[in-house]
Amino acid sequence: MKSVLGSTVRTCFAVTLLVLESAQGYKWMSGIKIPTPLDLGKVASGMKFGDKKLAVITGTSSGLGKATTKSLLRDEGYHVIGAVRDLEKMKVVAEVEGFDKDRFTAMHLDLANFASVNKFVEELDAFRGDRAIDRLACNAAVYQPTLDYPKWTKDGHEQQLQINYLGHFLLTSKIMPMMEGSSDARIVMIGSVTGNDNTVGGGGVYPIADLKDLEGLELGCKNPIAMMDGYNFNGAKMYKDTKLALMMTSNMLHERFHRSTGIAFSSIYPGCIAESPLFREKRPWFRKYFPIFMKYVTGGFVGEPEAGQRLFQVLHDPRCTKSGVYWSWNGGPREGRGLETLEKGGQIEGSGGAGGGWDSIFENDQSDKVLNRDLMMKLWQGSNEVTSAEWPEAYQPKSPCPTLKVVGAATSFLGVLEEQARMKASREGEGAAIVANRSLPREERRKQLETMLSALDKTPTDLQQLKQDFLRTSGEAPDLPSLSVVEGEEAELALLTGPASEEQAIVPEIDDPLEVEEKGPPQMIPGHEQLGDIPVVFQPQNVKTMAKIGQPLSDVASRADVFIRYKCRKGECKTCVVNIDGKWVSACQTKIPSLAPGQEFGVRVRPVSDAHKHKEKAAFFTPASISDGFMNNAIGMLGFAAESVAADPEFDVRIGREKAIEKLTERRKGTAQASLRAKPSAAGHKGDSVKQIVPGLLAVGSFMLVLMKQAA
Repeated sequence: MKSVLGSTVRTCFAVTLLVLESAQGYKWMSGIKIPTPLDLGKVASGMKFGDKKLAVITGTSSGLGKATTKSLLRDEGYHVIGAVRDLEKMKVVAEVEGFDKDRFTAMHLDLANFASVNKFVEELDAFRGDRAIDRLACNAAVYQPTLDYPKWTKDGHEQQLQINYLGHFLLTSKIMPMMEGSSDARIVMIGSVTGNDNTVGGGGVYPIADLKDLEGLELGCKNPIAMMDGYNFNGAKMYKDTKLALMMTSNMLHERFHRSTGIAFSSIYPGCIAESPLFREKRPWFRKYFPIFMKYVTGGFVGEPEAGQRLFQVLHDPRCTKSGVYWSWNGGPREGRGLETLEKGGQIEGSGGAGGGWDSIFENDQSDKVLNRDLMMKLWQGSNEVTSAEWPEAYQPKSPCPTLKVVGAATSFLGVLEEQARMKASREGEGAAIVANRSLPREERRKQLETMLSALDKTPTDLQQLKQDFLRTSGEAPDLPSLSVVEGEEAELALLTGPASEEQAIVPEIDDPLEVEEKGPPQMIPGHEQLGDIPVVFQPQNVKTMAKIGQPLSDVASRADVFIRYKCRKGECKTCVVNIDGKWVSACQTKIPSLAPGQEFGVRVRPVSDAHKHKEKAAFFTPASISDGFMNNAIGMLGFAAESVAADPEFDVRIGREKAIEKLTERRKGTAQASLRAKPSAAGHKGDSVKQIVPGLLAVGSFMLVLMKQAA
């Protein structure tokens, strides 16, 4: 009996073990969930995109956003979601530009309204189905430098602050979770040279981007506190501050989320798009002559098509999957200018403007302000408090050319005085001590700051003056006499479908060292064998040295006694061009890469005669550098004057296209166009004519005077 019982127990135990073992084999199935009707609906919704990537671009109805959308649609590998404030205008633009309706979807997004951001995200989530968002480009922006007082959004923030920065901050936090599952997710912030003060464009022209201690953001940045630094309002500075904030946020996102999410975070400066509607609130004379000035005097001009190609490259090029980068492009700077520049539309070789091409992209240096980790943390905390953003759990050198340096030297003192005056006016009286006393309650400090800034508010009490100001800064295209005959939808469409003025990228013309005959196998420089791990060969010098991975090529060349001709004679203007693998690059920007064993890093340098070799770095203020600067500006002014004379027809076409878009949009709506910035009138631009070029010429004249004084 006992044996039978024992046998039964053993059998039951064996069966139990067998069942448990079998259950372990099917344990993987426990993670499978039965799909709900909602899940099936998402799958069906996502199938409509096929194998295309989903790209969200803000501000696609004009400027850089429109040009980038055209490039993305031309590639045919993307479905673009255009996030815009005015859907009717977007429909007109999409029709005129011939956007593929099967691969472009316009959705309403008003970045000046946090509620609109939340609604857009809900609609986007439903629209994408089960598909991940692959790209987000935070592009939309407004620029309002002409008023002495701020405009406020529905949420109580200054318009530029919320549209350019806070709205994008909240939007990014909402879209990031939708990127889960993308194999190549990228988020790109559109920065600016004006937000990067290690260049003359950002650090030599007042007002300078400077968030200071973020006192205003800490105290909520609500009416009447307009500026993030907590001082009195300055419209031009606010725009620059928002670009600085975007670049800092991109770096913070990289540090906090790149490792855990795989998303590549980067910022870019595509160049000065001087013909962009971003300058819509400027006077017509400025919009006509500023692009010409940027072509011939600074060399920083970039047309919309090329700028759109540059943003497209960062969204598309496999080289741009690197995170934590500030991308820029080599193009036409203010150096090496000769008379042939007049035949090239102002474009010359180097870094800064148009004409660099696809392979001219490089990782640009960021300023100390952008890289300030302590301030970055305060910006992150303050922006989260203001926007109520929620995020996934986180784990984890100066190069302007000498001529532009003169501009910085001439304007830096004036900029300091202007900024001191703005700060002093915002911190006078006994209330200033209360604001500065961080031991006091936050609410008490905020009320004192509001009281001081309200006393400085320049908003006119005269309603007629206020109306005129809003008409003047409405942002719509000006009424030009030459366009008075363009009436009716047929005439407007004809104007839009006619030839548009588009700048063509110009390939730099430089000496070709490839024609120089080689002299046989290169010889290692004695004593250089232990200087690094990577062999570097310079031709036509036919010498070999060793370098470390990541070492600047310019340093390696200097150590090997290989002369690279720096046109600025200082090695800082990025015109030190060398040829690597058939591509022209700047030695200042090139670093020694890692190579497989047995490989050599080959560099070809343009030949230079001994008479032109200046091995020592020239002092900045020398007769030679001043002479070069004067000649650069003289020739640039010659081109500026020549093109200004013939600027009217091209300007009329450009403004005519903007005006036609506005009229078609209003006609499609059937009502007057609702504008964030109010409607303009012809009176608002009365008196704008060719004669108004005088202020611009006076400014350029002052610039030339500074150069002559420096020479003396």
